[in-house]
Formats: sequence, C-alpha cells, structure tokens
Amino acid sequence: MENLNIYFKLGLSAVRSKMEYKVSFLFFVFAIFFYYFGQLGILWVIVNRFQSIGGWNLGEMAFLYGLFIFSQGITSLCFNSLNSFEDLIITGEFDRFLIRPLSPICQILCANFEIASIAHFVLGGSALVFGSIYANVAWSVPKALFLVPVVIGAVLIQGGIRIVVAAVTFWTTRNRALVHTIVYSSKEFIHYPITIYNVWVKIFLTFLFPLGFVNFYPANYFLDKGDETLFHPSLQYLTPVAGIIVFFTGCLVWKFGTNKYQSAGS
Repeated sequence: MENLNIYFKLGLSAVRSKMEYKVSFLFFVFAIFFYYFGQLGILWVIVNRFQSIGGWNLGEMAFLYGLFIFSQGITSLCFNSLNSFEDLIITGEFDRFLIRPLSPICQILCANFEIASIAHFVLGGSALVFGSIYANVAWSVPKALFLVPVVIGAVLIQGGIRIVVAAVTFWTTRNRALVHTIVYSSKEFIHYPITIYNVWVKIFLTFLFPLGFVNFYPANYFLDKGDETLFHPSLQYLTPVAGIIVFFTGCLVWKFGTNKYQSAGS
C-alpha cells in the first residue's frame, strides 16, 4: 500500500511538471487534435469517394478508428515514458531506478505520465459516438459491459509491445528506430479493416503481431459484421485474452533484459 502511494506521488509530480508550461502543453494538445482530425479527414475523403473500404462504411470506419484512438490514449498516458527509454540507458540514469526498493518499470511509467493524452480520449470518444450513431450499433447490456475489457485488452496489447521494444535496449543500447517503426508506424495498419490486406498480412496482424485485436476484431462484434471475414468467429471476443498474453510476454522479456543489463559505466 505504501508503494502505491509512492507511485501515485510520482505520477502526480509528472502531471504537475507537464502542466507547468501551460502554453507548451496547450500547443501539444492542439497538435494532437490537428493530427488526428487530419487522419479522420483523409478517411472521410476516401470513404466518400469509394463509399466503403473493404466493405466498411463511414460510420463503421469511424467506430473502428475511435476504438483504436481511445485505447491509444490510455496507452500513451501510462506507457509514454518507454518511448525514450534508450536515453535512460545511454546516460546511466536507469541505474538510479535499480537501486531503489521499488519496481524499476513502475517508477519509469509513473515518472512521465503524458497528460496530453486527454486529446485522444476526446477524439476517440467522439469517433465512437459518431460511429455508433451512423453505423446504427445495436447496443445491449452485454455489449456495453464488454467494451471495458476490450479497451483494457487493447491497452495491454499496445503497452506490452512498448515494453518489449523498450527491453530490446538492454542488448542494443539504442532502439529509436524500433520505436518509430513498431510503436508509431505499425499503427497505420489498423486505421483500416485488416480485411483489405492479403492473407499473410492478416495472419501477421492476428497471430504474430496481434494489433488486429486492438480494434478490428472487437469492432466486428460491436458492429455485428458477421464472421465471414474472420479466421474464426471466436476471435472477436479474444481481445482481453490477447492483451494478457502480450503484456505477460512483455514483462517476461523486460525481466530477462534487466537480469542481463550492465550499467553504461561498467
């Protein structure tokens, strides 16, 4: 319980440091809004021109996109500090986290909460509402209850991937290229339904690098899209399971990496 209080204070301190420069914070939030509004605008233009993408209309595409952006907001809030983990390794700052009687990874996560992720919540929530209305989502109690574990599972998938990418730094010292490729660029794949890709890409995004579970598979359930485009009907319910597997794997890789870690000064 005492440790939880310490983590809370670390997180609160990180939020206060972000808010200290209010103009910079507001510009950053505006940049996030501008970036994702631009992406939504591109989706609207494409769907308006071709009527649908892989059989998904504008409302369904908005729901798919909103599910991803909303979960990414929580991921960025909690796991953003891992994107610059190589700096801690290069400077030797990671050693400070190791000598404290607290979990090193929890210290790192709490030390840099990205409060600007509130923009993701607003955009993602708005896209979900818009998509629900225009796609005529038939909400029910089971669907509403299932939305929570779906979001949690999606966050665990994205968070687990970030942990693995950060852990690679224990062996390579630098991982900036991996961060840009895997954390940032790979998400472009799930802006669209994965049915538009060939079978090998669909297999990759389902079983090897399971980003399809972040939004595509659960969206099939909420939108009642049917199972004709899925490898198996049960996949639309497995986002929480996939999240636990990916996150647990990430934690194992991190633990193995810390055991092999040698200080920059050694």
